[in-house]
Amino acid sequence: MAVAFERFRHLVLVPAVAGGIERRFVLDTGIGPTLLTPELCAAAGGQETGDRFTGPRMSGQEIVLPLARVPSLRFDTLERRELEVGVFDLRDGLPPELADIGGFLSLAFFDTHPFTVDYPQETVALETDETLAARLREGVAVDVELARDGPSLDAFLPLALPGGRTISAEVDMGSDSLVLDERFAAEVGVDLEAPDVRRVEGTDETGGAFRRTFATLDGSVQPSGAPALAQERPEAMFQRIVHDGLVGDSFLRRQAVTYDLGRSRLVFAA
Repeated sequence: MAVAFERFRHLVLVPAVAGGIERRFVLDTGIGPTLLTPELCAAAGGQETGDRFTGPRMSGQEIVLPLARVPSLRFDTLERRELEVGVFDLRDGLPPELADIGGFLSLAFFDTHPFTVDYPQETVALETDETLAARLREGVAVDVELARDGPSLDAFLPLALPGGRTISAEVDMGSDSLVLDERFAAEVGVDLEAPDVRRVEGTDETGGAFRRTFATLDGSVQPSGAPALAQERPEAMFQRIVHDGLVGDSFLRRQAVTYDLGRSRLVFAA
């Protein structure tokens, strides 16, 4: 059975239950570890382990998180017991409309259980063997590379750019635009110093300074070997980042996307 999600700008919010307490969570495939706010972690009976997780944001800043184990975290019928999570409160950097969220559900929560984010229907569904087989018959499967680091799990998609290069792009529901490292700008025909490109400078939610440049690509991007999934003339954000790029909401929201992490693949609705 599918669970309806809420949209806030480019973010997907779903209900989840931690230790018997229901809260809205941001479903974010690019966050790394599943996160709980300190307040919810304590109320749900979570206990800090004394360990720390250190990981980089896309801009290279290192984030250090205390780790905890929560007795139970459940989305729909999928329950994880004694789950290792990061304890971190991102709410200070989020709009007031998200002040009540309990945390972020990452790919690590789902691990080997396939699930589908159906953007046109605005639902998230846990898959069975039968429903997953139907997704495969009707959709386009693309292999992804999984990166595991303790409680963190990320997926990287081979993405063909205008000009012929294929990069490894993190699949990140928490990003709005396609994001590319600045070093690819010239290859895709973008002059970052041109007067007609849009530039934004500021400070992100963790206090890091950034410079971002936005331009429309002349051509298409597509998962390698899957021309049916091509996105024509996408807007791209260029920034100096630690990855080749990120595939964000603007690409994903066009269809239903199934995450079959146990088999290292994504299935896109045709």
